[in-house]
Amino acid sequence: MLGADGPESLRDRRIDRSFRCVGCGYDLQGLEAMGVCPECGMSIRRSIRETIDPTVHSLPEIKSPATVAKGLRLFAWGMSVSVLGLIAGGVLQHQPLEWNDVFPFQPDTWPRSVRNMIAVGNVLFLVGILAACTTIVGLVWMRPLAVSQRTTRSARMLVRLFIGCGLWTIGLLLLFDRLPGTSFEVLASKALETRNKEVVIDTIMNRFLLELLPLVGGCIVLLGIRSFFGELGRRSREFRTATSKRQKVIDVLVAMGIWVVGALLQLIGAIERQSALVTLGTVVRFISGLLVVIGIVYLMMNLLWIARALASPPPRLTSLLTAAGRPGPSD
Repeated sequence: MLGADGPESLRDRRIDRSFRCVGCGYDLQGLEAMGVCPECGMSIRRSIRETIDPTVHSLPEIKSPATVAKGLRLFAWGMSVSVLGLIAGGVLQHQPLEWNDVFPFQPDTWPRSVRNMIAVGNVLFLVGILAACTTIVGLVWMRPLAVSQRTTRSARMLVRLFIGCGLWTIGLLLLFDRLPGTSFEVLASKALETRNKEVVIDTIMNRFLLELLPLVGGCIVLLGIRSFFGELGRRSREFRTATSKRQKVIDVLVAMGIWVVGALLQLIGAIERQSALVTLGTVVRFISGLLVVIGIVYLMMNLLWIARALASPPPRLTSLLTAAGRPGPSD
C-alpha cells in the first residue's frame, strides 16, 4: 500500500497501535494487516486505506493545527448562527406589524401577541450579533496560519475575513437599531399607500443602503472562505472527494446578486407606485434568500470538515504497522 513515506508491504505485519475499524469501530490493534475485522468482517486493509491520507502529509506543516481547528469551528458556527439570527430576528421584529395591520409608531396600540413576537425577534437578533462577534474571536485563534503556510496568501486571507466579519457585525448593529415595522421590505409595501412621495423615496433609500452594509461584509467573508478552501481544502479527504455536498462560493455570490436585484425591483416599484414590481421583487428576494441560506449551511459544513481534518490528522501508514519481520503485540 502506498503511504506518505512510499509503498509499504502489509504481508506478515500487524497493527501496532490503537486503530478503529471504519465499519464498526472495533479496535484492530494487534491484528494482521491483511486480515479482517473479527466484529464485522470488513477487510483491515480497507480500514487502513480509508484512514490514511498521503496527500495531507505532502502539504506544508501547520503550526498549532488544533488551535486553528478550534478557531475554524468557532468561525463556522458563529457565522451560521449569525445568519439565522439576522433572518429570524428580522422577520419577527418587523413583519408582525404588517401581518396584524397595526401602526408602527404606536406601540401602546399593539396587541400583546405582536409585542411578544417583536421581543422574541429582538432576542434572536441579539444572539445573531453576539455570534458575529465570536467569528472574530475564531479568526484570532486561526492566526497560526499566517506563519505556517505561504505567509502572504494566508495573511491576506485572514485579513479579508477580518474585514468582512467586521463589516457584517457593524451592519447587524445598525440594523438592530431600527424601529419595529421599519425594515426595507415592510416600507416598500407600505409605500404604495403613502401619498408623500418625497418622504417615501428618502426613507426607503436610507433603509435600502443600510441593508447593503452587512451584505457587503458577507460578500467579503465569502471571498475569504473561497481563499480558505484553496489553502486548506486539500487537508480534508471529505472535502476533496465531495460532490453534491461541496458548495461553490461563486454560486452563493450569484444568489446574493439576485437578492440585490429583487431588492432593486422592490425599490423601483415603491418609488414608481408599481405594486407588480414590489411583488416580483419580494418573490425574487425570497427565493434567492432561501438559496443563499442553503448555500451558507453547506459552506459551513465544508469548513467543519476541514476543521475535523486539522484537529485529527490522519496517521502515517508506517506508524500503524509493526516493523517488517517484527512480531506484533499479540505475539
